[in-house]
Amino acid sequence: MADVYLIYQNRLFGDVVRAILATHPEIKLLGAADLAHVTACDVAALTPAVILFEEVDGSPAIAGVDHLVAGLNRCRLITLRADHDGMRVWSGTWQETVGPGDLVDAIIDAGEAGP
Repeated sequence: MADVYLIYQNRLFGDVVRAILATHPEIKLLGAADLAHVTACDVAALTPAVILFEEVDGSPAIAGVDHLVAGLNRCRLITLRADHDGMRVWSGTWQETVGPGDLVDAIIDAGEAGP
C-alpha cells in the first residue's frame, strides 16, 4: 500500500485528485492541505511514502516542498501539473497521463521504490 499526502494549490484540483485516490484500494490518503496550510510537522508525523504536489506555473513553492521531502527518510515526491491538454506527472521524467490510472500507477511505483 502507498501512503500518500497531497499538497495542492487549487481546491478543485485537490478535490479531483482525492476522488481518484479514493477509488484505489492500494493507496491510502493520509492527509491533504493547500499550500498555505501544510506544515512540516504534520507531514513528518504522518510519514507518507509519497507526497503529491500540484505545481502551478510561476510558483516558487516547489523549493519549500523539496526541502520538506528532504527531511523525510523514505518519502518520494510526485509533482502534478494540469496543462491545457491533460495532466502531467513528474517523478523522474515528464509523462503525460491519459487517465487516472496513470496517476495511480505512478503513486504505487513511487511507494514501492522508496526514496
